Amino acid sequence: MMPAVQADTEETRYGAFLDARLMMRFLGYARPHRRWIALAMLLPPLSALSQVAQPMVIQLAVDRHLVTGNLDGFYGLLAALAALVIFQFISGYFQSMINAMLGQRVISDLRQELFAHLLTLDAAFYAKNPSGSLTNRVANDAEAISQMVSAGLINLFADLLLLIAIAIGMVALSPRLSLVVLVLMPLVILVAFQVTRRMRTIQRQGTLLQARMTARLTEESEGRDVMRLFHQQQTAMARFDQLNRDHRANADKSNFLEALQFSFVEAASTGVVAVLFWYGATLMSEGTLTIGILTAFIDAVRRLFFPIRDLAGKFTTMQSAMSALERVFTLIDTPPAIADPPAASALTPREPPQGAIRFAGVQFGYGAETVLSGIDLTIAPGERIAVVGPTGAGKSTLIKLLNRTCEPQQGVITIDGVPVNRMPLARLRRLAGVARQETVLFSGTIAENIGLFDPAISRARIEWAARETGALDFIQSLPDGLESRLGERGNNLSAGQRQLLGMTRIFALDPPILVLDEATSSVDAVSERLIQAALERLMTGRTAVIIAHRLSTIRHVDRIVVLAKGRIVEIGTHAELLERHGLFATLHALQFQEEKTEPVTTH
Repeated sequence: MMPAVQADTEETRYGAFLDARLMMRFLGYARPHRRWIALAMLLPPLSALSQVAQPMVIQLAVDRHLVTGNLDGFYGLLAALAALVIFQFISGYFQSMINAMLGQRVISDLRQELFAHLLTLDAAFYAKNPSGSLTNRVANDAEAISQMVSAGLINLFADLLLLIAIAIGMVALSPRLSLVVLVLMPLVILVAFQVTRRMRTIQRQGTLLQARMTARLTEESEGRDVMRLFHQQQTAMARFDQLNRDHRANADKSNFLEALQFSFVEAASTGVVAVLFWYGATLMSEGTLTIGILTAFIDAVRRLFFPIRDLAGKFTTMQSAMSALERVFTLIDTPPAIADPPAASALTPREPPQGAIRFAGVQFGYGAETVLSGIDLTIAPGERIAVVGPTGAGKSTLIKLLNRTCEPQQGVITIDGVPVNRMPLARLRRLAGVARQETVLFSGTIAENIGLFDPAISRARIEWAARETGALDFIQSLPDGLESRLGERGNNLSAGQRQLLGMTRIFALDPPILVLDEATSSVDAVSERLIQAALERLMTGRTAVIIAHRLSTIRHVDRIVVLAKGRIVEIGTHAELLERHGLFATLHALQFQEEKTEPVTTH
């Protein structure tokens, strides 16, 4: 039983066979390769002529030589036929090669633009769009568009041209036999395209199921540790197995219909040839047809069925490509919610930057839910500020607004007197180095991860940064030192080592503002001491904004900002806030009590 799949979704929606609007836009990507396109369009007419000429040569060879027994000139015709076959092979080979190359070149440009655009989109976009769906756009949809170029569009033109050329050749050979083909062919084409329409529906379902499998695989891979801890591997296997079996059932139906279509066209061609033999024999008995014309005509009919069979497949390819183009262009047309300011209004902070920060009347929310409201806060250059509060108070959101991961609905945020929404994003995000609870590492060497593949950050600076944070000790213990390659997300390092690399990355960047979002909450005590020492060196001479859950770690900051329900309710030093007996004192007492009653474990 086939799985139920929504009939009209972003994954399955197919446009017209050839959507002029989409095609005109797509041709813009093909324009830089117009010389190769011109060559690709030149080959099909030559190939079609060679194919039409072959039955004509056969007719001459049979009627003038084989029937009469006069072999003078026969071998010349045989050589001409061989030359035509060789030319057909060569032109077909180069046509396939050029089409494949064109498909890869065009889609490479489109895929690059798509990937570059994805990098500009904000966090809210990724929250709404699962990673598996986006992966499907860059990989599978791009490949479907590539197939349109390499196996669809130009080959479709070649097949239509071949059909026309063969039809003209058949009429030239025998108008009466051509009428037989004209009567029978519509039925063959109708059945073939009905099967194709059914295949298209099945393939739509397959596209959606493939996207779901990709999303599930990504989800399960990223959550593999949780599944192991709760011993849910069998559950995960069962969920994926269901999708896998649905996809297999779908593929089986698609393969069945494809085989049915192929077999039907083959059987129909044989049936048409049988009718032609019967009718041809009648015409020969009347003396109005020669054996050579009948032989050549049947060869032409055989050639006619190849493009007919292929046209059905091209129809499916083009339909799939139109849907993929629609999805890819929809994604490219998604405007980034946060973008660089227009060049005319862009401002750059003074050099060297001081790191002064000001929030003035800032308000932010997700939809109808208000997260921050009426935030007024001034942070002096070099000042250390801690932001604390209950879960959901808006602490992390405050940081997202500072580096424009999110945009406030009201109010202004400035750095050194310049509104952050008037700074170029590249400049803004080099002003504030962010250390999060979990450091994100990429496939590559340790040195590449510290410098984030930025050629402007020298090897000497990377080594200096690693020395300053103390990360160089464990790096040098690895077989290849800074050239040691990391596994996916740095899974061959401990949590503490990953955090140290995150600190080292900020050292190498050397920003005037340091943002710490509970940067030591997920590491052991030994690693925490190393990281705290690195942080102390890192904060020297920099403005620091520290989001802390463990209140015992922020005793020595200059001021503590207490948030509750999206508002600043207290500001002061650690000692001042304890003396006020307000929210901070309550949170501190509760946390102190938890730490005091926490059981001691022995190993």
